[in-house]
Amino acid sequence: MLKDLDISRRGLLGRLGAAAAMVSLPIKARAADAVKVGWTTDTEQSILGNITALVLEKKLGIPVERVANLGGTGIAHQSIITGAIDIYPDYTGDALANVLKLSPITDPEKAWQAVKDGYAKDYKITWLKPTPFNNTYALALKEATAAKLNMTTISSLEPKAPDWKLGCSVEFAGRPVDGYPGMAKHYGFKFGTVKPMDVGLMYTAVDSGDVDVIVAFATDARIGKVGLRVMQDDKLFFPSYNAAITVRDDIVKAHPDIAAAVEAVTNTLTTPVQIKLNGRADIDGVPPETVAEDYLKELKII
Repeated sequence: MLKDLDISRRGLLGRLGAAAAMVSLPIKARAADAVKVGWTTDTEQSILGNITALVLEKKLGIPVERVANLGGTGIAHQSIITGAIDIYPDYTGDALANVLKLSPITDPEKAWQAVKDGYAKDYKITWLKPTPFNNTYALALKEATAAKLNMTTISSLEPKAPDWKLGCSVEFAGRPVDGYPGMAKHYGFKFGTVKPMDVGLMYTAVDSGDVDVIVAFATDARIGKVGLRVMQDDKLFFPSYNAAITVRDDIVKAHPDIAAAVEAVTNTLTTPVQIKLNGRADIDGVPPETVAEDYLKELKII
């Protein structure tokens, strides 16, 4: 069974071998002066990573090496603390539960402060200021079904849950703190069937009726496309998942202008903005690097 540290909300660890090899590569064998920006296979992380890389390259003139398709939180965390990468877009909820092993914190500012302090103390990694958007988990079902049954909260799912199928990521199914086991305990009910699957397939599954409810992500544009109603987390189980760019302290010291330059962009990433950016990639098929570049040009950053 995978250790908690090796489980991320979005990324699978199928690329463990390649990523592990990258981690073990001696730093001196890599581009000596380039700042290494890494991200996982997730669309949103790809956009955030590319935004950061482009700001460094085109705004600040800093050479960048891109390290894409890291497997998950465990691999990415190990990569940044060993220096295999220097910068990584992370999420407060992931860091709290799976790295620092702290209890979930629902207040976004308090969650960010906790991970900022913990990483500074334990890992010499700086958390830049968080994004306005909070990409937390979101239980969702078809709007027509929700309207017919007058369902608006997670608690309102309880009467139907024993007969319903829940579609979710493999990570959510097994994560004890902020995943299905924790949620079931917190809310006091379980679904009749839990079907772990690729995140992208969840939307097809709920749209076709293969599952009744899915565990989506709040900034996923496919929620609107498929016509889902998001259930309110009325018992405040899910922690905050604001994104933030994390940077090794030695890189911050070497390039003190990184924080202000990157935060000038991430501060604009509200929920509607991030949904739009994710939608361009996930729905319109625009490469994440193009989405990132177009957005920076729109802001006149580059």
